[in-house]
Amino acid sequence: MLRIRGGADGAAETKEKITSWWKQKQNNFGTFNGMAPGQGKTDPDRVQASGLMKRRGLANVEKACNLLRGALKRDPDNIEVKLELADALNTAIRIKTNANSLVIEGTQDCPAFKKVWATLGAEALPLATDVRKAMPNSVKALAVYADAFLYSSSSKGIIKQALTGVGKKFVAVGKELYKHPKWDSAVGCAFLGGFYNVAPWPVGSKAKAAKFLGEGATIAPTRRNLYYVGVNAYQTGDYKKAKTFFSRALKAPPCKDPSSTEDDIAEFILAEAKRGLKLSEEALAV
Repeated sequence: MLRIRGGADGAAETKEKITSWWKQKQNNFGTFNGMAPGQGKTDPDRVQASGLMKRRGLANVEKACNLLRGALKRDPDNIEVKLELADALNTAIRIKTNANSLVIEGTQDCPAFKKVWATLGAEALPLATDVRKAMPNSVKALAVYADAFLYSSSSKGIIKQALTGVGKKFVAVGKELYKHPKWDSAVGCAFLGGFYNVAPWPVGSKAKAAKFLGEGATIAPTRRNLYYVGVNAYQTGDYKKAKTFFSRALKAPPCKDPSSTEDDIAEFILAEAKRGLKLSEEALAV
């Protein structure tokens, strides 16, 4: 039989400690389920934001961002709220700037997009960094951090940053994502392939890009991944391969995996794949 030292006073003290511990656990549990500390009820702003995020669309996502900003002000140390807000900010950036996707000619490194990356990206990165430190084994935390890092660093110039320590760090983050091929349709392959495709010599390599992008399309033949292979093939003059992959991209439905972010850029990818197919056919006809 378990005996508590100290008689009645010891028993009372122990009971008080246990009660205090349990109340703290209840508060912590509430925090991770949409509750603010001590409230004992669901934070309505987080619940509403969650519903808006599921519906996607820029207007819904921007509303979710504002709701989550309010939730974070009330509970500034809540890691779950930081994750939700960083994810919502990344989603808004993704929609506004076509996820900084590969394009057939050049990059999306334009002043308007740089402004979005500089503002929302700068807001998302510190949050995502905190979450990454607090949740080192979470693939979602890693993916949210990778997106925030990509957008924030791109605000200073995609080509310029590729040749600095930022480029090396981006590759390191991409390699971490690469270890999780089931997440967001092998998004690690897209990160690495996309980087090598646009980075200038001596960092960039169309051959390395083709390897990673092709691997991603094999693992998950989604619209985004197939389109990326088409872009790389077109840029290297392999118009037959480009035509094949642009055609496949047009036939592939947007990915519906729970971790997928393709819905946010599905229409953009569709339009670019159509244009890429036309350009490939014209090149082959010459």
